[in-house]
Amino acid sequence: MKSKKIIRKLLMMSTATILGASLLTGCSSNNTDETDVSTNANQTTIKFAMWDNIDEENNFIKAFEEKNPDIKVDLMVIPSDNYSEKLNSMIAGKSAPDVILAWECDINRFAKNGAIESLENYLSNSTISTDDFIPAVNDLTKITDGTYGLPWCYASEILYYNIDMFDAAGVEYPNDSWTWEDFREAAKKLTVKDGNNVTQWGASSIDFPGIWYSQIGQTGDDIVDSEANIILSDGVKEALEFEYQLVNVDKVVPEPAGTSGNAVDLFAAGKSAMARGGSWLIGSYKEIKDFKWDIAVLPKGETQYSSLHTGFFTISSDSKYKEAAWKFVEYCMSEEGQEMISKSTNNPSSIKTIAERGAYKNAGENGPENWDVIDKTAEFGEFGYVLASPGITNKLVDKFNAVVAGQVDIDEALKEGQKEIDVAK
Repeated sequence: MKSKKIIRKLLMMSTATILGASLLTGCSSNNTDETDVSTNANQTTIKFAMWDNIDEENNFIKAFEEKNPDIKVDLMVIPSDNYSEKLNSMIAGKSAPDVILAWECDINRFAKNGAIESLENYLSNSTISTDDFIPAVNDLTKITDGTYGLPWCYASEILYYNIDMFDAAGVEYPNDSWTWEDFREAAKKLTVKDGNNVTQWGASSIDFPGIWYSQIGQTGDDIVDSEANIILSDGVKEALEFEYQLVNVDKVVPEPAGTSGNAVDLFAAGKSAMARGGSWLIGSYKEIKDFKWDIAVLPKGETQYSSLHTGFFTISSDSKYKEAAWKFVEYCMSEEGQEMISKSTNNPSSIKTIAERGAYKNAGENGPENWDVIDKTAEFGEFGYVLASPGITNKLVDKFNAVVAGQVDIDEALKEGQKEIDVAK
C-alpha cells in the first residue's frame, strides 16, 4: 500500500539530514593547511571548505572581503570524491574549518553530534527570512530540529527535450501533466531505426543516480526512513520494471552507461530526443549549436517527484571566530552573494524572492525558454535519497542498472540491495 512521503512524516518529529552543482575555476585563495587560523590587530582569518574552486568573475569570497576588510577568508578546496570523509575526519580531529559547505547527507548528523552551530540566534537578528525558502529546505530544517545550515543554491532534476526532433516526428512537447505512459509513447514515436540499428533514441538512459530515486518517488512510495536509510519498497520494483520495459521491450532507451561503459551524452550529441538529468546540465547544454531544445518537469507516475540537491553553509562549533563566520554566511545568503552564486552555478537561489530575479537564467542560443519549470519542480521536489549515505545509494544504483541490463533478476537484486542497506545501518 502506498504510504505518504516519509519527509512529511519526519516533519512531525524532532529528530532525524550534491551536487549539486559545481563552480568554475579560479579562486581568491586556496589554503589546505589544517592548522588553526589566527587574528591580528586588524584582521580575522576564517577558513571555508567547499568541493570546488570559485569562478573569478563571480567570486563571492573576494566581494565579501572587499566589504569586510577586517575579515580574510581562506578557501579550503576538498575534492568531491572524498569531501564528506575528509570533513568528518577533520571534525573528529577538532580541526574543522570555520565555515563548512555541508552536504545533505552530513548536515543532520553534524547537528545531532554538536559539530555545527545552531543558526537560530543569528537569524533572529538577520534580514534573512527562512519563510522565503523553497519547501524542501524548510522541511529539512524541521527534521534537524532547528536551522543549522543555509542552502547556497539548489539544483533539481528535470526533463530535457530536442525541439527539432519533436517537430520532425509530429509529437507534442512534454507538459506538466505528462505521465510515464506519455513519456513511453513519445519515446516510441521518436525512436528511429535503420534496420536493427537505432540511429535516434527516444530518450537517453538513466545515467545519473538521482533520476533512479526520483522515478521511485514518482510511484508514491517513500525514499528513506526516519533514519535516512533507503527503503526498497514496491515502488522500487515498479520503477525498475518500467525502465526495463523501455530498454528491453520497447527498445526506445539504451542500456545505462554504467553497465556498458559508454559515457557519451547522447542528448548533447543529438542522438536522443529526451534526457532525464540534473538542472545543472543547462550550463553545458547552452553550448549546443545543432538543434533547439527546452526543459520540462519529469513525467509523473502516481505523483510528481524530483530529487533536489544543495549544499549548506554551516558554522563549526569549534570555530574560535563564530561572529566573523556568520558575517560571511550572511553575506553569501544576501541578494548580492546569492546572485554571484547563481550566475556561477546556473542554479537558482533557495530563497524564492531572490530566485525570481532570475540571475541563474543563463540560456544559450538554442535553449532553454521554459524557466518556470525550475520553480514548479521546487514546489514538489524533496531531499530524499541525498539524505542517505552516497556509498549505499550508489551501490544500489549499480544493482538497478544490472537489472535493466538483464544481468540479474529484479527480486534477487532487491534482496541483495537490502543486505547492503542492513550492513550499512
